[in-house]
Formats: sequence, C-alpha cells, structure tokens
Amino acid sequence: MNNPLNLDLRARAELLAYLVAAHLLARQMTGEWLSAAHVVESTQLWLKTNGGGADVMQRVMLSAQAVDIARRLEKTLQPAVTPKSVPALFCENLRLDFRSPLAREIYQHCLTHLVDSGSF
Repeated sequence: MNNPLNLDLRARAELLAYLVAAHLLARQMTGEWLSAAHVVESTQLWLKTNGGGADVMQRVMLSAQAVDIARRLEKTLQPAVTPKSVPALFCENLRLDFRSPLAREIYQHCLTHLVDSGSF
C-alpha cells in the first residue's frame, strides 16, 4: 500500500522527536548514537506505525537533523536525560509517550527547530 506524502509540520516534528528520542536511548544504552542503518530502520518503523509517507529528501533531512538535535539536547537537558528517563520516553508499542515531560519537551524543541529553520 502506498502512503501519500502527507507529513505536515506536526507530523514532521513528531518523527523528528521520535528519532531524537531514539538517539538519546541508544546513547544511554550503548554510549553511541544510532548508526545510519538504525536511523533508517527507526524512520521506516515510525512511518509504518503512523501511516505516514515522506519522500526520500524529507526523510534524509529529518534524519540528519535528529542526531544534531540529540547532541544539543543531551547537554541542555542534562539533568532530565538519565538512564531511567530516556527509556520512559516510549510506550510499549514503541511510540513516543507524551505523558513524559521529557518527550513533550523534545517534541516542542523539534517543532520550534522546524519552524525556525523554515522547514514547514
């Protein structure tokens, strides 16, 4: 089934937040950021789970921005980014858990980043 290219600003921000959270989780668990292959896999998982469609350029742009944002947030959110808080960013179905204040903060940062960069 082909999904239309339907990622509006909020969907792009949610995908970006998901990738940032995945980077932070990988960093907490392994000490390393996600590999390119894992970013591709995470992007495909998010798109499939959320019924979204994005062209290659949109996926590459968001994927490239995710690690940079994760690096910045790791420093600026330092007290909030802990081995306990990062896994709590995700629900059991591997979606972001927006009950988490950290997940909401990451999403807001991603949304602001996209607006400020003119990516809407």
